[in-house]
Amino acid sequence: MKLLSHKYLLAAIVLLFISCTSSKNLTNDEELYPVSIPLNEIINRIPNYSGDLASAKGKGRALVSEPGNSDRITIDFETDTVLSLLTFKNRIGITGGSMLVDADSILIYNKIDKYAQKVSVQDGRMTNLNELASVNLLDLMNFKIKIEDVEKILQSDNEYILGFYNKGIARINKKTGTVSYVEQARSSGLPYSSLTYESYGEIKGYILPRKITILSADRNSQVVFQVRSLEVNPDELNLIIDIPDDIKVERL
Repeated sequence: MKLLSHKYLLAAIVLLFISCTSSKNLTNDEELYPVSIPLNEIINRIPNYSGDLASAKGKGRALVSEPGNSDRITIDFETDTVLSLLTFKNRIGITGGSMLVDADSILIYNKIDKYAQKVSVQDGRMTNLNELASVNLLDLMNFKIKIEDVEKILQSDNEYILGFYNKGIARINKKTGTVSYVEQARSSGLPYSSLTYESYGEIKGYILPRKITILSADRNSQVVFQVRSLEVNPDELNLIIDIPDDIKVERL
């Protein structure tokens, strides 16, 4: 059997890469090329603040879009590597409630309707902010890629496209090394299907996105989260929801 020419071998690799990833963000009309530099050089350029960025707090705004509903919410947030606390205000500034998120559960306190519930992260679709509330905010703002998770790599004119063993992909800006897009396979079990990162800025040496668009796992809803103010590694955090004694936490 004759070996494939380099031209046809590259075409076969590109078609295989496309077939294993999203048709929306990796299309047949996008010109892709092999990559000559080592994968570790690309990974090392991606901002990774593990062990350095330990906490953050700030304010943001979320535009929530889901079938039959659209809303704007102001969010005060505090987060470390384990917990994320989000406090919500409506359009006119009234605090409606809070969510405390850890790796396995979400504690929801509805201040308006006076109830509290604790649900698993997998049941987070009970809230219209599941995509934002089900992921640790530090991990969300600083998406990390491990070299051992990458199966394939190609490039376009402006980006490196990394293909994961779990059939997800990540797009990396060639000039800045920042993550511009992440897509996960439907089988991943994650509460989102894709993350889009925009408007990176520097604060105290940390390069972080100011706008994150999170598409739900079922692709029916999304949250556009815009960071309006941010403090990194603050001196103090308050990661406790103050629930009145007369309100019993329901476990669902």
